[in-house]
Amino acid sequence: MRAIDARVSRAREGTVTVERRREATRRREGRARRGGDASCRASTKTTSFDPETALEHARMDEGVFGRGLFATGTGEVLARMPVNALCCAPAATGEGASAAEGSVRAVYERGWSEHFGADAMMPSAIVDFVVRAPFAKDVRLTAALAWATTHVPAWREYGERVVPGEFDCMYLANEEELEALQDPEIRVMAERSKAGYEATWNAAMEAFPEVKAALADVDDEHVAWCRSWVHTRAISGKLGDVDCAFLAPTIDLANHCVESTAKYGVSEDGSHFELTWNQDAPEGAAPRADAEVFISYGDRMNNVLLMLHYGFIDNNNRNERLPMELIAPGARRVHESRVVDACKALADAGDSEAALAGSNLLMLAARGPPPGVDAPPPPATDPTVIQAMRDAVTTHLASRPTAVAEDEALLADADAVAAMSPRTRLAVRYRLAQKKMIHAFDRFLTALA
Repeated sequence: MRAIDARVSRAREGTVTVERRREATRRREGRARRGGDASCRASTKTTSFDPETALEHARMDEGVFGRGLFATGTGEVLARMPVNALCCAPAATGEGASAAEGSVRAVYERGWSEHFGADAMMPSAIVDFVVRAPFAKDVRLTAALAWATTHVPAWREYGERVVPGEFDCMYLANEEELEALQDPEIRVMAERSKAGYEATWNAAMEAFPEVKAALADVDDEHVAWCRSWVHTRAISGKLGDVDCAFLAPTIDLANHCVESTAKYGVSEDGSHFELTWNQDAPEGAAPRADAEVFISYGDRMNNVLLMLHYGFIDNNNRNERLPMELIAPGARRVHESRVVDACKALADAGDSEAALAGSNLLMLAARGPPPGVDAPPPPATDPTVIQAMRDAVTTHLASRPTAVAEDEALLADADAVAAMSPRTRLAVRYRLAQKKMIHAFDRFLTALA
């Protein structure tokens, strides 16, 4: 579901983790066969999430960005899954959210029995937690998914067959991987995210001991895997008029791009979760054969957020931002029209990277008069202001242990890359992209002078 779908394309790298999960599942199923609550036994029905069945006018294939979905050009509905077979949770709980309870309960209490068999009835304690607990939707979905991947073969098999055994989200990084970022601020963000996720889950289990008991046969490693699955693959939709979060197998194979080619949501009749062609797509109003299917995680997602929570970066991300200390010296001291003119000149000259880097200064530039108001041309930019920003660029780059050429050489060394973990490779790619953007900003400063 993203420009570089590290989560799917590197699934093989999680083989050891998958085998551990399979062995844990076999032990749990053995205990269930020897005794225990029938409602928690694995379903005997063989219903599965088969991508070929879910795909309507799309196909799976390998593209520039790894495995994803591609339009066949034969219809607008690209993929669809029955709503009553999905994991879902209301976006909000508490006062004013009661309208969601009946619809979501029906999914787990009736829909799952229809699709997976009577043995797939989720314990009422978990259903209550999903629809009522005062915790974030990702926490509630994690509980549902942890139970489903342990007791419902269709969910377990999809996880083993399609979902990566390990995720590349930077909040899961170890000491070496965090060090490779060469960015103390992002390191702190990653550490705090991991600690926050774990603390919130533990708080939820303490507040709802009946849910903890229902998940007693699910180990911490499996919970963490489910939590990452939810973080990286949950997408939004509505049940009736209620905002919900869904886990939609096969549809979750669509990669991310801010300029999306597809939209997603519950069908008008409420029966299916659908992936449909975006009529406003750059490729045109009708799906073009072999066009990759992209959805957007958010119009303002920069690479830091994508890397921390999804495990990838987009090298063409228009939302990418420079460190604030580089542009702060020019705050309100450079006129916006001067920034616009410099960016346009760079774009016309073919340096789109420098134009994009320079646009970072727009949010802090001095504003001109309202449209239609006569005013003298803005003054030329003070050379000392430009030099102050250039000095900040020099200081920032000098503080990094490696330069652009060194990072490029490292990534060009096949043996060195093979020795890296996926998150280390991601960290090196991120720091290289940031340094290149900073150099591009330096070129913008030359155009601004």
